[in-house]
Amino acid sequence: MSYSGIFAILLPYMAFAFLGGATNRLGITRGRPEKLILKFYINVLVPVLIVNYVVGNDALKDIGNVIAAPLVGFYGIVIGYIVSLATVKYFGIREKASAASFAFTVGIYNYGFISIPLTEHILGKSAVGLLLVHNIGIDTAYWSVGIGMLTGFSIKNMKALLKNPPLIAIFASLAVNFAIGGDVIPEWARKIMHPVVVAAIPIGIFVSGATLAENASALIKKGGWLVSFGAVLLRMFVIPALMVLTVMILPVSHELKMITAVQASMPAGMLSIVIVKYFGGDVETAAQTIFTTTIAGMFTIPLWIAFFMRVLS
Repeated sequence: MSYSGIFAILLPYMAFAFLGGATNRLGITRGRPEKLILKFYINVLVPVLIVNYVVGNDALKDIGNVIAAPLVGFYGIVIGYIVSLATVKYFGIREKASAASFAFTVGIYNYGFISIPLTEHILGKSAVGLLLVHNIGIDTAYWSVGIGMLTGFSIKNMKALLKNPPLIAIFASLAVNFAIGGDVIPEWARKIMHPVVVAAIPIGIFVSGATLAENASALIKKGGWLVSFGAVLLRMFVIPALMVLTVMILPVSHELKMITAVQASMPAGMLSIVIVKYFGGDVETAAQTIFTTTIAGMFTIPLWIAFFMRVLS
């Protein structure tokens, strides 16, 4: 697919993020409404979306895919954390909390809101199911290694991971696939789920934009052009290249390689700022990282996806 074709797919979803930001700054979604939307998204919309894409997905009856996908996802996050921690001092960040916040936000990319619709448009519906299983590894790295960087490693973080509704939905859907096989969801249930699935991604992107706008003051207070430069350099260039170079030589399915190409191209995850804020990290550094990589991503995402897919093909 060409640069212009991928950009055309990406643009409406980015518009939802900016719309979410605008409603926050106008006071429409600020505070409690934003938190309610976020809770509804994580606990209801995402689990329904997962069941829709995973149950009955033939690609997920292959045990090789089910094992390899989370491992590749885990690696993609951990390599980002390692590269970020190893280079953070070159971007003017000296304090421990700021370094951890920088590495956390640079290392975790936007692995759901933007990558899911792009994957479906480019690779098809079955690839989305594999991507969601791939995200098990991302969630594991996020809540273990990532939160460990911010707070110290603990069993409590792993317990929080296991109580995560999207993760429960993935494991339950995979269990249905292997135990029963075939698409066990009746047509009438699919029709009920359809509007929920259609709404899930735009709502997720919308609330992400609102959350980022909520912390816009942190972005304004601290210039930090060197931090922004480092975030874009690592998240949008160095880490994607490492991820795709690695997956090129791994004995995994072509579909998983293509999914990695899409995921590697993503900017820093927007909701990471909520986690950094919750655990007492450096919100200013996190805001800069997310904002600058998201803006850069509007132009680099189509470029990288088109290039990576040509290389992997």
